[in-house]
Amino acid sequence: MYWLSFKKKQEKQVTGLILPGGGARNAYQAGVLKAIADMLPEDTDNPFDVICGSSSGALNAVLLASSATRFREGVDRLWGIWANFHVGKVFKVDNWTAIKSAFGWGANFLLGGLIKSQPLSVLDNSPLRELLERHIRFARIQQAIDSGALRAVSVTASGYTSGLSVTFYQGINELVPWQRTRRTGQPTELTINHLMASSAIPVLFPAVKLRHEYYGDGSMRQTAPLSPALHMGANRLLIIGVRNPGQDAQPEDDRYVRYPSFGQISGYIFDTLFMDSLDADIERMRRINHTITETRSKRVEYKDTSLRQIDYLVISPSEDVREIVAKYVGNFPRSVRILLKGIGALAREGRPLMSYLMFDAPFCKELMELGYRDGLAAREQILHLLGHDELLGEQDQGQITAKVSGD
Repeated sequence: MYWLSFKKKQEKQVTGLILPGGGARNAYQAGVLKAIADMLPEDTDNPFDVICGSSSGALNAVLLASSATRFREGVDRLWGIWANFHVGKVFKVDNWTAIKSAFGWGANFLLGGLIKSQPLSVLDNSPLRELLERHIRFARIQQAIDSGALRAVSVTASGYTSGLSVTFYQGINELVPWQRTRRTGQPTELTINHLMASSAIPVLFPAVKLRHEYYGDGSMRQTAPLSPALHMGANRLLIIGVRNPGQDAQPEDDRYVRYPSFGQISGYIFDTLFMDSLDADIERMRRINHTITETRSKRVEYKDTSLRQIDYLVISPSEDVREIVAKYVGNFPRSVRILLKGIGALAREGRPLMSYLMFDAPFCKELMELGYRDGLAAREQILHLLGHDELLGEQDQGQITAKVSGD
């Protein structure tokens, strides 16, 4: 499914790509990007001047940015990684590691933290670090920037001491750091530690020290996920979400409502962590766009910021990811199934949590195929946003005009 908003005003196009987090659900983004690569001519340059990611979306963002001089090749590499994923490439799943983790946390709770060596996290995600080190060449990011193939790439993480949402960005020299309430943008040379920090889901994965502070998952304090791309000059946004926008129905009879399990609560927390801020920021942008269209100058001055209308396109799963993951529960390693069963996550109510942790090739492939179909379904809107109207026919142009007029 997709939402769109395009303005009639002509200006220099700077396209930003927003890749929010979502754990294993981020395989969907690889599918949409593959569809985009296939609908563009083979010799097309990187269509995204600015690439922003947080949490596991940051992994997709940086891999794509490191391949910006060869966009199609980079998308193919991204597809290949997700198509060959399994849980063991993200965190250790052997029985000994599971027993050691369970014993460490149990002893820590029972002894009231008296043990000097306290556990850092439930899961050991060192395999993810090894995977990223093999597949991402960070030096190529600066090469892409110097060549003009990329304007900037950013990774967002949350500081545990400062309480700030920090966007670490690498880009052209003209970019200026920013400071807003509880969020800031800092220029840096991105490294593997920035990715590990941004994807460090609280409690599940260990925090990562950057400079003088420990950082965790970038989605935690990211109240304005679209903001980094705008600060780095983007005036058009392609946002690839990982949650079906449909609303769940409320129960009609409270006699059949069970008390939520820890697994269900955890899935609810993950939904809030990864999705709610993005949805709220998109809604805020829609209101600002509408307000600006009512002004004569088509701009609104606010403090030290000049608000302008932003073109955007949102693509999100047309099917419920929670229903898809139910088919692959048995693919979890035995140690992970025992853990999930213990917290009630293997029941229907625990499917949201399972969908974030199902780093398994068959599940990821189905999400990628769904993303590919959804991307092709939005072909006309994507090509228009990217400035490739020459690839559209007259019928396509008419469909876009009708949809934009009805937004």
